[in-house]
Amino acid sequence: MANIISTIDQLTKTVKINASIPYSAVEPFLTTARDIYLERYLGIELLEILEGETIPTRADDLIIVVRKSLGPLAIWLGNAELSVRFGDNGFTVSAEQGKTLAASDTKIANVSDSLERRGFQYLDKVLEYLEENATDFPEWTQSHYYSLRGGNYIFSAKQFQEIGLVDIDYSRLTFETFRPLMSMIEKRFVTETLGAELDLTLRGKLNSTQSAQEKELISAIRQFVACKTAELHTSQASKANRSDSGTREYKPLIRPIYSDLQNEGNFFAEQAVFYWNKVQQILNKYAVDFGREPFSPALDWNNEERKIFNAMG
Repeated sequence: MANIISTIDQLTKTVKINASIPYSAVEPFLTTARDIYLERYLGIELLEILEGETIPTRADDLIIVVRKSLGPLAIWLGNAELSVRFGDNGFTVSAEQGKTLAASDTKIANVSDSLERRGFQYLDKVLEYLEENATDFPEWTQSHYYSLRGGNYIFSAKQFQEIGLVDIDYSRLTFETFRPLMSMIEKRFVTETLGAELDLTLRGKLNSTQSAQEKELISAIRQFVACKTAELHTSQASKANRSDSGTREYKPLIRPIYSDLQNEGNFFAEQAVFYWNKVQQILNKYAVDFGREPFSPALDWNNEERKIFNAMG
């Protein structure tokens, strides 16, 4: 069985690296990137097709884009080790005339960021290609990634951006990174508020004909879930938690938007409150249609800009 990238020549077509470096020096990182990323998103069955001695014609285009992802990801994982030498003087890098200089942390960080970004962008393209050509790759249905598709009110990166109105650069990988958080938000807010029966009914109609009332409610739910996900991901606490872990991670393409720069008022948080109130209003407006009792939702006075005034006679 061959590797997806089996020669230095193939690797140099995906990332800038000295062609004289022995393949054995990069093979461990190619294997690691394959095991950590490709296996998760493509699945073992599809990888076996791509690693076969003879690649079927149907995979000719796929393997090209897979290599463009695997190469940068592999060198990203091994960048710190490949870009420096370790000897009596500690870590050094090559310089002119055979001399060595101390490796620059900034230089290594910049290269690492570039490789990481490019590797994940091409992994995004791999997923896009598989989505568009799913019938040609039935093996893909056995992957962990494929098994998690669906099950949420928001099905895709396109829906997250165009219906949820949160810009994620249409990144499928960003969307999949958000999926566990979306699931928790839906369970905590949506299912608890709608009730299991109505929640199940709406989920069953996400890809089929919906009444005008159901369509309005589903749209508001999707906008709430997207904004709440964006709020939690871009919050100060969330960023602190991620940095404290000290582990390398894929950084989703999303940026915080502050309506109040001084106090860092997160605009996504305001939008999440707005759309959640909208969900409750729709539930109350069409209570009979949804088989519910009308209710009077409590006003949200938890805002320093809102005050209750007593009328004086």
